[in-house]
Amino acid sequence: MIFSDLNNWEKEKHTFPAGVRRAIERLQSMELDALPAGRHEMDEAGMFLLINEPETRPWQEVRPETHLAHTDVQLLLSGREQMRVAKLSEDQLIVDNRYDAQDIAFYGEVYNENIVNLVPGDFVVLFPTDIHRPNCSVEEDLPIRKAVVKIHRDALV
Repeated sequence: MIFSDLNNWEKEKHTFPAGVRRAIERLQSMELDALPAGRHEMDEAGMFLLINEPETRPWQEVRPETHLAHTDVQLLLSGREQMRVAKLSEDQLIVDNRYDAQDIAFYGEVYNENIVNLVPGDFVVLFPTDIHRPNCSVEEDLPIRKAVVKIHRDALV
């Protein structure tokens, strides 16, 4: 996982995988506030954008997930969000495997979760080895808006 924000990413971007750098540069060049919720194509094969407008929920109600073929760049545009993240390991058990149909699997109990609180402009990069619970409430449930770039493993380099 990478945690950063748009104010500091210029100083750090040389450490990011090339596909992540390209995704963030594209996000910065787009009018994200003008895009409706939903899927949007990007100008690169293996990369697409989702504009999500969920309401946050208590972390206990959010199912932990991973993706096998995609890395996520999740940029918070408005609201406040808590993201909970744990590393994939043998003791983290999948309870609902949808990798083949949707490139997602859900987990039961997750051990050693770390908490990252996000404000607008913050982003996380979540690799296939990162179990994550997105859209969790920080203090109370509230609507958020976020940009999620899905980067296929072939476009990550």
